[in-house]
Amino acid sequence: MVLKRIFTYILAMLFFVACENQLDQLPETNILSENFYTDQDNVESTVTAAYNELQNLYDYYMILWGEIPTDNTYVQAPNSNGGVRALEDFSWISTDGFVGSIWENSYEGIFYVNTVLDVIEDIPYDSESLKNIRIGEMKFIRGLLYDNLTTIYGDVPLVLTIDDPVNAFDDTRTPVAEIYGQIETDLLDAIALLPTSNSAGRANEYAARAILAKHYMKRQMFGEAEDQLEIIVGSEQYDLAPMDGLFGVDNEGNVEDVFSVQYASNLDGMSEGSRYYYIFTQPDDQGGMGAMAMESSLYDLYEVDDLRRNLINESSNVYYINKWTPSPNSNREDAGDNHYVVRYADVLLLYAECLNENNNTPLAGTYLDLVRERANLTGTTASDQASMRTAIALERRLELVGEGHRWFDLLRTGTAIQTMNDFFTAENRNITVNPIRLLAPIPQAEVDITEMQQNPGY
Repeated sequence: MVLKRIFTYILAMLFFVACENQLDQLPETNILSENFYTDQDNVESTVTAAYNELQNLYDYYMILWGEIPTDNTYVQAPNSNGGVRALEDFSWISTDGFVGSIWENSYEGIFYVNTVLDVIEDIPYDSESLKNIRIGEMKFIRGLLYDNLTTIYGDVPLVLTIDDPVNAFDDTRTPVAEIYGQIETDLLDAIALLPTSNSAGRANEYAARAILAKHYMKRQMFGEAEDQLEIIVGSEQYDLAPMDGLFGVDNEGNVEDVFSVQYASNLDGMSEGSRYYYIFTQPDDQGGMGAMAMESSLYDLYEVDDLRRNLINESSNVYYINKWTPSPNSNREDAGDNHYVVRYADVLLLYAECLNENNNTPLAGTYLDLVRERANLTGTTASDQASMRTAIALERRLELVGEGHRWFDLLRTGTAIQTMNDFFTAENRNITVNPIRLLAPIPQAEVDITEMQQNPGY
């Protein structure tokens, strides 16, 4: 993050090549000069760049970070897949590539957001309405990125402006309590500025409410989270798609999509595609990377009639999550699958969780059962708060596996250490999770050149 800012200012005489106002059209160079920002197209290029960092962020490591350190999945391939096997045995260190990549992509996104917010008020736009929407989108992205960063790393630098590069080496970590206040402010501003519907891949009001609700739940603020989720459910803008109409390129933009990161095949020299099928679905012995296979113990939890079993393939006694589409061309990394950051089933299960924590267990069961019924299951038998809590957690595993939620759910509910140590004991694996693993290390490259202190244990 620091190096990015320094590099940007050193090359201040360069500028963006203007691009079309579409998420699949990316700027060809970095943002560099204030003199470049003279019209709407210039700003739109930077808005697109901010969304592009979400593409980079969710292309690989964010999903693995949400799945591999859990009882959901493991790395099947004999190679390390860029070092991600360390996620599986809780041995990651501060120099691992994925530790640095998540940090870098997040802060590059924040840099683009801050740049837009710094210049947009002085730039003439076709309409004030469009300008306000873009401000709302940028605040949504910043809120989302800082919510992720605080979950993964804890205290991180809170950067809200485009600083003079001479200050970069003085970066320190801001306490999470202060960052939480900014996350809440950004997302509430986004809610006020964003429309209830937006073009594909762009945030709307309900996407901002969903991320704010997740943030509140992380802070155990279940009443505030329930209020946000109730508005989404009450809007009737979303529904559960049929199970066979939920995943794959042909089903993108369906009624369940609250917010997704966009990818597309055969664009910009095959550079805008996703590689989910190649990485997560195709077995290692069939040419894939084998980076994420399902634990057999999770597969065994699916009931025989559960339609979600149709999204799981078996190859040589290994189970693969089959939620993605192969590339339509020779480039295995150019598939068109978008990534759901939030979908309606996620919202319903979060809403059920809040209702249960707020002592409305019967109504929680009603919303849990909507997801179960879509999967061809009967209603839940959970009848008290404790059993409902367990039932909702299980349903989230069965419904959202492979989409990058499980580790964050375990952290949010304070059950990560107990759950994983119980799992490793049951599986006879000689792994013990200790509390330092609840946070990732700060990337060593950042610690070495700034005033930041490393997380304990690293």
